[in-house]
Amino acid sequence: MRRLLTCTLLVILLGFAGAANGQDPAQATVQSLLKDLKGSEYEKAQAAASDLGNFPQFKAQIVPALLGALNQEWDHCTGDIRQAIGTSLARLAGKDAVFPLLKLLQSGKTVEHDCAECGCCFLGYTPGDVFTARNFDPFCENSLLAVINAQADPSHLKAMADLVSQGKWKPELLITIGKVGIPRYAHFISRYKDDPEASVRMAVARALRLIANEQAAVPVLIQLLSRGNEEFLVRWEASESLIALGKRGKVPSLKDRLNTLLKERDNATVLLAARSLAALGDEAGFLKLRELAADKDGKIRSEAVLYLGEAADAKAKPILIKSLDDENLAVRASAIYALGRIGDASLIPTLERAFQASSVYQDELAKRLKAGTAEATLQQQYGYGTYDLRETLQEAIDTIKRGGKRN
Repeated sequence: MRRLLTCTLLVILLGFAGAANGQDPAQATVQSLLKDLKGSEYEKAQAAASDLGNFPQFKAQIVPALLGALNQEWDHCTGDIRQAIGTSLARLAGKDAVFPLLKLLQSGKTVEHDCAECGCCFLGYTPGDVFTARNFDPFCENSLLAVINAQADPSHLKAMADLVSQGKWKPELLITIGKVGIPRYAHFISRYKDDPEASVRMAVARALRLIANEQAAVPVLIQLLSRGNEEFLVRWEASESLIALGKRGKVPSLKDRLNTLLKERDNATVLLAARSLAALGDEAGFLKLRELAADKDGKIRSEAVLYLGEAADAKAKPILIKSLDDENLAVRASAIYALGRIGDASLIPTLERAFQASSVYQDELAKRLKAGTAEATLQQQYGYGTYDLRETLQEAIDTIKRGGKRN
């Protein structure tokens, strides 16, 4: 902080000095920042890389300097500085920044954070947090790739596809290709549905809902959702994409295909197919979720109740009220969340009583933990420690007061 304040005061003093000599203060500031950018002090270079984007009037002077600095190396934090350069380039050069940034990716030089901590991990404390926590965002920790995603257009497709083919930055670039790609690129994206990296398969699921080729996208998404040995978050992303495509109304057969999955033996497949159908307003999805809310597996019950809440299924109210007494605390918390989404103010006393009972029950489980029961066992069978019950209750009450059905 002290160094940043010193740098700021220096820029101000240089501005005053420049004004006293008849020089434009902004021009003097830019000259100072350009000097810092070329220097070896990484803290000054990073501050300069960020600040230079604030001077569009000197674009013709700044952009070439930023482009040149992309290939510079510092003793520390080179990746962070390049990310700052990329952000300023996007502000000043827009789409013209994309090809130089793709060239940088091609070079294999560091473009990742090696100093700053981004804090992109999201910890879920309530059932409502689940949907945010499961959101796949590979750009969160890399602003340079985020710049490419924001600025790219179809003219950049081949360059991005070439990088993906070389195994570079596949998740980020596949999503960007989906965002700006012409329909035939859906087939290119689909090639990576069996990639060994789960993040790449998640990117395939995300990208296929962005590109305008439902005919190619749906079969691949159905496959990703229904693969019994697939990572759950990949299947979740496929469910998200199928819901998005279904809401566009361009795939008349989609509900039929999802209904077929309700007959599968794999519980995760059935759950996510039912969730997708419920999100699309299909009664078969609601019926299956209500059925699964009584499954013998606590994890299945918890997810089913969670999805009933997501869809705000008022017809499931009796089932959800019963779930408030489930042996699994995660199921109880999901039921509190779900009843909050339904938005019935008369349920607030019921939810408050359920919270009190669950708190006592949680204390009993805590005693079992102290007595030697493995925490993993308590977690798996009883959902111990999964959610913050007090926060879940407060969110549910707040949602009811707002009229229900909000995340």
